[in-house]
Amino acid sequence: RIVRPVFGSAASLGVIGTISHKAIAACFTRLEEIEERFSTYRPTSEISRIRDGLLHLHDAHVETRMILEICDALYEETSGLFDAWHASMDGRLDPSGYVKGWAIGEAHRILISAGMENCALGIGGDVAAAGEGPGGVGWVIGIANPRDGATALASVRLRDAAIATSGEAERPGHLHDPSGGVARSPFASFTVIGPAIDRVDALATIGWLEGAAGIERVDAEEGYGALAIYHDGRAVATEAFRSIAI
Repeated sequence: RIVRPVFGSAASLGVIGTISHKAIAACFTRLEEIEERFSTYRPTSEISRIRDGLLHLHDAHVETRMILEICDALYEETSGLFDAWHASMDGRLDPSGYVKGWAIGEAHRILISAGMENCALGIGGDVAAAGEGPGGVGWVIGIANPRDGATALASVRLRDAAIATSGEAERPGHLHDPSGGVARSPFASFTVIGPAIDRVDALATIGWLEGAAGIERVDAEEGYGALAIYHDGRAVATEAFRSIAI
């Protein structure tokens, strides 16, 4: 297991079997490259320069343009609820609701392509997992209690799947609604599982913002499941989530 700082958090990599140190180095180099391009904290990143009016979108890197196009598609899909252009704490550009999941997927694919087909890569609780895990039964991932981060409310076994959680337990006030101001939700946390980490991460943010309709949105998407934790501690899970919960 390897842990390194990235995205203001920590990236944790677990590998079972043969290890390619070259691929691991490439994995973390890719994460650093993405952070350098998309960080909202580094003033020299392309996202910061676009936000500050110092770089025109047409002059940005092709990946930056691609990510912002995807964010625009999510804006349309959610009728403006997912709005990367006004998502930061000061109401400006912040595509982090999509970028983190996409970055995990990009780095994870490097490992799998190098033959490490039984590995899990996570950042800040969002995880992409491949293979059967250390015990041959899947990678066991705990879901933190948003009212008490020291305990887990549930666990899942991931096999070639991903998980992401959105909420305010770790960063109060970091989610914003399209009309401005801090977003409110009936949920303390909203967790999504599914085959693609970038989609899982986006759906976790959307579901938290959308409330009860977010559960229905995820439930209607084939292969994806959700666990919603209300502020009073009540939990609602879709059938797809319950099928892999421990």
